[in-house]
Amino acid sequence: MKTLVEDIAETYTPHIIIVGGTSGIGLALALHHQMLGWQVSVVGSSAAKIADINSQHPAIVTYACDLTDSGQTQKLLDGLSGVSFQRLIYSAGSYTNERVHQLNQADSDQMLAINLQAFEQVFRWASSQLKQQYQELDLIGSERPSLICIASIAGTMDYPYASLYAKSKRAMIATASAYRAALIPYDIQVNCIASGYIDTQALCDLNDGDASHKPFIMSTKTAVHHIMQAIDDDVELAIFPRSMRYITSALNHLPKPVLNWILRSKLDKAR
Repeated sequence: MKTLVEDIAETYTPHIIIVGGTSGIGLALALHHQMLGWQVSVVGSSAAKIADINSQHPAIVTYACDLTDSGQTQKLLDGLSGVSFQRLIYSAGSYTNERVHQLNQADSDQMLAINLQAFEQVFRWASSQLKQQYQELDLIGSERPSLICIASIAGTMDYPYASLYAKSKRAMIATASAYRAALIPYDIQVNCIASGYIDTQALCDLNDGDASHKPFIMSTKTAVHHIMQAIDDDVELAIFPRSMRYITSALNHLPKPVLNWILRSKLDKAR
């Protein structure tokens, strides 16, 4: 005779929320979790992308939100506060090539808002929600609660001439590490993903429709495999592909003046 807890565990469907899940790697992760049997909710700002998901993947729950508007973001989070979930992935991001384009006020505000401010707002809310839920989740033997953010390998480099994008991703990595330490007593997993180039439509759009020239570029399928493996193995900071991880590690071990000269001349525009 099965116990009530065993019966609940057998019928239980874990729920994931992906912020920035209507395109790119976020959508790829959403579809992968759906394939694994998860209930999936995604948050995005594009009405066209949301409509496309509603049409092609009706089982996925969609939410529209402009993450640059903190009031709108908070309204979304307040509305989700009664929804139980076991995993949240923050995959939203904004990028402007500061080596090519002079950073204007609109670009600056958008990158800071999406890459850092909204991320912090969402992680603060999600950690609070999971802390309230964790005892009940343990009771029914569900998936271990987890928070994951998608940063960038650009954020693993520490040098003064880094772009706003790289600095905001570096801050994301540090923030995720702090949450990981703080949530240990609650048995809540926190992982940060710092990948190299992923062959998404957004990257292609930034490169005149073809990003194949980018070094060590990987497919979204390969990226999803690496991300899921990092989550399964509970890697605090997953840096991939391996070739880029070795390169960035070697660069970070160089004397600071040498590193600054290399990256300023090769990666950044003149300041």
